Amino acid sequence: MNYLALMITLLTYSLIVTRGATKIPPWASMFLGGVLMVTLGLLSPQQALQSINMDVILFLVTLFIFASALEVSGFLKFLAAYIVEKLREPKRVLLGVLVLSGILSNLVTNDGISASWTPVILESSRRLGTEEKPFLYALAFGVTIGSVMLPTGNPQNLLIALNGGIRDPFLTFMMYLAIPTLINLLLSYPILLMMFRNKLSSYSARDKEVIRLDDPKLAYLSIILLTITVGGFFLLSILGVDILIASLTTSSLLLLLTHKRREIVRRMDWSTIIFFMGLFMFTQGMIQGGVLETLFKYLPQPSSVLAIMVVSVALSQVISNVPLVAIYIPFMLAHGDVSVSDMLSLAAGSTIAGNLTLIGAASNVIISEASESRGGKGFGFFEFIKYSLPILAVNFIVLYLFLGL
Repeated sequence: MNYLALMITLLTYSLIVTRGATKIPPWASMFLGGVLMVTLGLLSPQQALQSINMDVILFLVTLFIFASALEVSGFLKFLAAYIVEKLREPKRVLLGVLVLSGILSNLVTNDGISASWTPVILESSRRLGTEEKPFLYALAFGVTIGSVMLPTGNPQNLLIALNGGIRDPFLTFMMYLAIPTLINLLLSYPILLMMFRNKLSSYSARDKEVIRLDDPKLAYLSIILLTITVGGFFLLSILGVDILIASLTTSSLLLLLTHKRREIVRRMDWSTIIFFMGLFMFTQGMIQGGVLETLFKYLPQPSSVLAIMVVSVALSQVISNVPLVAIYIPFMLAHGDVSVSDMLSLAAGSTIAGNLTLIGAASNVIISEASESRGGKGFGFFEFIKYSLPILAVNFIVLYLFLGL
């Protein structure tokens, strides 16, 4: 193992863990880690560029275009007012955020919902007169739990659907993972209520305030094109065509047809894009430096559902879930027969890994950064673990019972 690679790894994660003291956001720390892998000679510039998965980057860019357009149009503020007006009480709003974000994450991925719903959460909490933290955690846990059940729920599921040798991936994911996903969403609600009981019980919605769309034309255009995009995902997946084509086409049409294109691009979540670029370079540097190879020696072989889920949850905290899956699929295939349950265990484990630490899933970083950039509160590293561990324990047990037994 290259000890320079190990030092860069430890430095990067030290910065992320101590963000409460340093005030350095995770995306800046991860980008530094990726750049250090290049500047200190562990990767050449060409290797660094090749390590960046442009399918993932472009996919996120296209979804962030829609998320930004919905915010610029005023639709997200309108949606927040609608949710609060219909549900009225903080406890009901908490349930609505958890379940709706979980289900909708399968339409535009957990990262897309994280980016688009964070402003909704901030506006909803303002209208309720309560702190935003419980709702931000409900969003983070909701998109992680909910995105397990379809290939379009998150980028790692998509990689498994395309490269894991699963026949009819949409139908297979639904058959194996839909029921445990819905059970996990429902079981997580009372846990959230218990953890945040002191921050929800004494508030109620303020008087009704009329909210109108800032730009109805842009809102309708965005919703129509987003609906076409989701339909395109399903159609192209059935035809065996890269679903990125759908979101690339519709997002480019959106920018072409609106006069607010500059504002949309300016308000996109670029810090998350930088996070992913740094993450891919950082991960490749760990591979080149032998850090991951050393880790694999101490981990159980992918010989059972339990082993795969444990490894995927653990390693997602080190290299995040998308790079983990990209590395682990060929690792699993090299070990002989791989069942459908094995591959879906990788999908489930790498996804619910986001409910362990802040950097277990990019969606956590997206929510934290999107909130802070709008004047809200972000997630602390150890604070996140305090709230996430009970949720993860329940998620893990339910999914293991369905996939392993």
